[in-house]
Amino acid sequence: MKYIAAIFILWNTIYILGFAKYNLRKKNKKAAIGAVILAILVIIFPMISMLIKQ
Repeated sequence: MKYIAAIFILWNTIYILGFAKYNLRKKNKKAAIGAVILAILVIIFPMISMLIKQ
């Protein structure tokens, strides 16, 4: 089950980072920075939650 959650988290992170790349191309740095921060949080919080449940 952890592998399915990890794949879902990875897929969402890739999608958000693609949006950040799009914003950088459009010279929208604030949105790109926000998307990168969101991607970091999408990785960190679920991983912490899975580690605490062990």
